[in-house]
Amino acid sequence: MVRKILCPSIMCADFGNFRSEITEMDAAGVDQYHMDIMDGEFVPNFALSWADFAAVRKMTTKPLDVHLMVKDPSVHLPYAFKHGADIIYVHYESGNAANYLYEIKANGRKAGLAINPETRLEEVQTLFPLIDTLLVMRVHPGFAGQVAIPDVEEKLSVLTDSPKRHFTIRLDGCVSPDVISKWAARGVEEFVCGTASEMFGIKRGMRSYKEIVESLR
Repeated sequence: MVRKILCPSIMCADFGNFRSEITEMDAAGVDQYHMDIMDGEFVPNFALSWADFAAVRKMTTKPLDVHLMVKDPSVHLPYAFKHGADIIYVHYESGNAANYLYEIKANGRKAGLAINPETRLEEVQTLFPLIDTLLVMRVHPGFAGQVAIPDVEEKLSVLTDSPKRHFTIRLDGCVSPDVISKWAARGVEEFVCGTASEMFGIKRGMRSYKEIVESLR
């Protein structure tokens, strides 16, 4: 089993206590932080701003990624470079993904490709040589608390069974403790931890972040 890279989704954190949340999660041993930027066009929701990203960047030295759920990534990439994003995910479905991935690499950052549940691997495989990580959405992007789409399981099986895979896989959406355990055993390396992981939400109040991280490991 590979080491599980746990990436709390800051969208699900307590916005009124960012600093204490980050401090406690750092001490608990999370690996990096996952930041969702939504523009209300690519997805029907608005999420974190670049001001939020810049604030979190000052609170931690851990890697900070950004998931661009936006119609036009070219507008947002300069902010990602300016504010110190370590890993930048662009959606295949936004179009022109290859150009954005080249730009990310040219600016010395790790390049990630995000794909929606309906997107077939055959559509994106020519982009694989350009990426460091493939972010596989188990739900439709834009909202926390959704139910996983079963068809994604087959896609994940194909990816984890590939003997020539050179990039890591990250799961996002309805990533429960059972999902983490199952897919880590199959070779998935990274997991976005939101409400389903019990990192946030109602059950969060019952345990410390340290206890939650130890349980998910």
